[in-house]
Amino acid sequence: MVAVPLIALMGTTSANLVLQHSESSERSASTNARALDSAASQVLADAVNAETGVRGYAPTRDPLFLDPYNLTLTRISAERRSLREAAVMEGDGRQQQAVDATTGKVLSELAQLRSAIGHGISAGNLRLALENEKMTMDLLRRQVAGLVAAPTAAVAVLHDELGVLQARIERLDIAGLVLGLLAGLAGVALFTSGIARRVASNAENARRLGEGQPLQPVVDAGDEIGRVAQLHLAAEALLASRAAQLIAARDAAVKATQAKNTFLSSTSHELRTPLNAILGFAQLLQMSELSEEDSDGIDRILGAGHHLLALINELIDIARIESGDLSLSLEPVLVGPVIEEISALMAPIAAERSIRIIQHCARPALAVQADRQRLSQVLVNLISNAVKYNHRDGTITISCAEQGDGQASITVTDTGPGISPDNIERIFNPFERLGAEQTEVEGTGIGLPLARALTEAMKGQLTASSVPGQGAAFTISLPRAPDLIHVPDPSPAPADRTAGPHIPPGAGLSVLYIEDNPANVEVIARFLRGKPNTTLLSAISGRAGLECAVRDVPDIILLDLNLPDLQGDEVLNELKADPATAAIPVIVLSADASRGVIHRLLAGGAFAYLTKPIELGELGEVLDSFAWLRDQQARLAIPVVPA
Repeated sequence: MVAVPLIALMGTTSANLVLQHSESSERSASTNARALDSAASQVLADAVNAETGVRGYAPTRDPLFLDPYNLTLTRISAERRSLREAAVMEGDGRQQQAVDATTGKVLSELAQLRSAIGHGISAGNLRLALENEKMTMDLLRRQVAGLVAAPTAAVAVLHDELGVLQARIERLDIAGLVLGLLAGLAGVALFTSGIARRVASNAENARRLGEGQPLQPVVDAGDEIGRVAQLHLAAEALLASRAAQLIAARDAAVKATQAKNTFLSSTSHELRTPLNAILGFAQLLQMSELSEEDSDGIDRILGAGHHLLALINELIDIARIESGDLSLSLEPVLVGPVIEEISALMAPIAAERSIRIIQHCARPALAVQADRQRLSQVLVNLISNAVKYNHRDGTITISCAEQGDGQASITVTDTGPGISPDNIERIFNPFERLGAEQTEVEGTGIGLPLARALTEAMKGQLTASSVPGQGAAFTISLPRAPDLIHVPDPSPAPADRTAGPHIPPGAGLSVLYIEDNPANVEVIARFLRGKPNTTLLSAISGRAGLECAVRDVPDIILLDLNLPDLQGDEVLNELKADPATAAIPVIVLSADASRGVIHRLLAGGAFAYLTKPIELGELGEVLDSFAWLRDQQARLAIPVVPA
């Protein structure tokens, strides 16, 4: 069924090609004959036009009659050449040479007539020349007629033969079409009776395989279609095995992610808890009377402790970014105020090395889509590096600019020794300091990797460029936000030192601290001894703290989140649910510094949230502010008696 249509197709195609070759040869001969006829006719027509022009010029002496003659002279050479080429193709060179010679004679006689007329010879004297020219022209007409007579007859014969060939080709095409159609119908019948059904079955199984459905049973066969069916069955078994492996890997990854998050949370708490005691007692010692040497030692302890705390925070941030657990609040942020705030924060550190910080932001309304706190953290890292790796008496320039691709940039440029081009990307590898660990410059090598990770988490880029010996530039690119108008905060009124936020003498303040770590309780106890009329109550569990709060009703509660029996958020909820304790302000003191937890507890009714290690000065300000506000409310509640 396959061979018969192929033989029929090859036979009809071969016959068709033979006929088409014959037709092409005859068409070529016809084309040559027509070309010879056209070329000869054109030469004769130009000769007649030239003769007409000269004969019109003879009686009138008007140069306008010579235009056809002049036109003939410009193109007769090309037409005579075309006639020669056509005659060569037709194989009639002798007659063409005669026509060409006569054409030249006609042109020569016409040129003589024109010259004679131009010299003023009378018409009577021109008569003989005109008659000779006419005889030559008649000879040219006869020669052209003889030249084209044979090709014209040949064209007529070829036309008839072409008609016969075309009719044969049409009949052969019809026969081939009918034969191919019959063979095709027979092939279709055979195909649909067996092959199509099996192919459709394989197609259905392929669809089921792609959708994960069980395959339909198929008939065993050793041909190509049967092998495809067997391969479908093998693929089904392989996919089932791989799916089971993927499910197991997914479950393991989910467990690993959960374990990592748990580890991060516990690590943060476990590292911050001992630091809270170290920094707390160090701050207490700093507040006491110490010798100059002891005071310097305490300052070093506090500096090392804060450095270790910053390192812990950066490591935990990097781990959260890698695990996708970093929460961001992307919103339009004005660039200028952020630069001003961070510059003011870092200015004292830069001043220690006589380094000037220069701000340059040409667009005051320029805003980016970012998390303001994380953007500030990135700038602090970049400016801190610019201070550490700068020359003494150097400068740091912070600039902002609009980019043309919907981005805005903030660039921190220093005048330090710079970075070689080979090391530009290495500085963004964690713990890579390019040999600076051998110098006195402090650092861990994770500030820049964290800055880049935070920038990319905000859908931006952090890039570096440098000219060795001249300095380095770090550029933050972030998506632009619509321009904003910055309204500066009103300048605060001069503080009334007589009524400032401090605990008035005799006011009395009772504080309940719910904390299971004795060292942390001892730090707060020693700190509050310096507060007049302040008493401290403590409870080492959540349930004991709730009972103490109901029994003693303290003025304020300090609450740790990780307690042995209840979680701190559960204690907060019960305190707010009990009418006896709902109005007591609760300050959460916790080593968990995640923003989600902070926002949740503040939304749940916490008065404030301070992260461990506790800055005792910050805690003192919160307590003093609360006592001062309570005192003001008490004064307003007492009626004023006129003096």
